Order: sequence, then structure tokens, then C-alpha cells
Amino acid sequence: MENVTHRWYILFPNHHQGLRLNQELKKAGIRNQIAPTPRAASSCCGISLIVAPEDLEKIQSIIAARGVLIEGVVELPVKTDWQYRGI
Repeated sequence: MENVTHRWYILFPNHHQGLRLNQELKKAGIRNQIAPTPRAASSCCGISLIVAPEDLEKIQSIIAARGVLIEGVVELPVKTDWQYRGI
């Protein structure tokens, strides 16, 4: 299994745009995952899409062709020091 150190997130101005791009990417056969937007990336919309870096060019084409609104694309390190905070 490959050790992933970074993930690419697509950020959105609202949930509707995020869900819309998720569906468009599924139709095109491009893997993506809906995820909470990391606070290190943005404090706007609560969802983002995690995508593979090798798909970014195709994804940008789909965004432009379908008129999907995005806030940006960011690369962030994978958080490995999670600690549960109990009540």
C-alpha cells in the first residue's frame, strides 16, 4: 500500500457546487471523495472533494465546461497526529 503524505482538496463556496462536481466527476469516471473541509484550507463551505493529483487537469476541464464554481484547489499534508478529545 502506498504511503500518502499529501491530499488534494477542491474547495467550494457552497454545498450545492461540491455535490454537483462530485456527480460530474462520477459520470466521467474520475474517483473523488466527499470530505469535511480542513480548517487549514478554508473556513467557508463545510465540504470539499479529495481528488488524485493526476486527475487535476481533467477535473479543471470539467469545472470549466460545466460552470461549476470553486473556491480553489489546495494540497495539504495528511494529518497523522490525531488524538481523541474526550468529554
